[in-house]
Amino acid sequence: MSTSVQTPARDEEQASLLRRVLLPTIFILLGVIGLMYPIVATQWNNSQQAKVAEQYESDVAGADPHTLNEQVEKARLYNDEKAGGPILDPWLSRISEDNTEYQEYLAQLSGLRAMSQVAIPSIDSRLPVYHGTRENTLQHGLGHLYGTSLPVGGPGSHAVITGHTGLTNATLWDNLSKVVVGDAVYVSTFGEQMKYEVDKIDVVLPEDVDSLRAVPGEDRLTLITCTPYGVNTHRLLVHAHRVPMDPADTGALTDSGTIFQWWMLILLIPALLGAWRLIWWINKERRENSNA
Repeated sequence: MSTSVQTPARDEEQASLLRRVLLPTIFILLGVIGLMYPIVATQWNNSQQAKVAEQYESDVAGADPHTLNEQVEKARLYNDEKAGGPILDPWLSRISEDNTEYQEYLAQLSGLRAMSQVAIPSIDSRLPVYHGTRENTLQHGLGHLYGTSLPVGGPGSHAVITGHTGLTNATLWDNLSKVVVGDAVYVSTFGEQMKYEVDKIDVVLPEDVDSLRAVPGEDRLTLITCTPYGVNTHRLLVHAHRVPMDPADTGALTDSGTIFQWWMLILLIPALLGAWRLIWWINKERRENSNA
């Protein structure tokens, strides 16, 4: 019976191999994970937001039409009563949520997973809309700007919907800057489906809210996000007016969804190259070690 004895030279050779293989492998894997995380996180959150939008429409389809209509009419009455109130920038100003007026606001269009949903086919976007513009709200979808009309349409109404740009883990309204005059925007609120046509695009300072006020006799919608991308010193305002909705337009509220972003390709290519290089290098080291 014989036993193999590890010589100091053999131990050093194995330790050297471990240093050559293990440490570089760890660093490369960390790099690949770092490159892949924003892509995976963004696509995951995008899918969750799309699921909420789909479930919202399912909830509406399964709800009592009379109850839905009551909610919409109640929201329109609320709009009439609250018209002319103060409008504040959604990112600079915060409203105390424990006051009676804000609680009354939260009671409007309640009972479903979201207040509404907004679809913009030209940028393949369909997102749920929630009450208010708290940071936690805007991390998960769009927010309705408190102080503006609830998104149920009607003469003299002007709903303002806000959304983030530049998050590392969600697309949201990264592509809102690609919207052009003439594009369609669809809003679905408790069974009320509305179509708006973009007629003006502005870039303003956060304090400039004059264009967000309601215009007597007009049915308007404005979409807001921060700009420039990653700097966020100004606000991009996409203004639209109500137009008739054709039966063929109803598909826009179910077909739109988030898309693969161009920046994901920039991260995905080096991540895949890094993974391929790691596999090639490990196989090379294994062959050299077996031949030694």
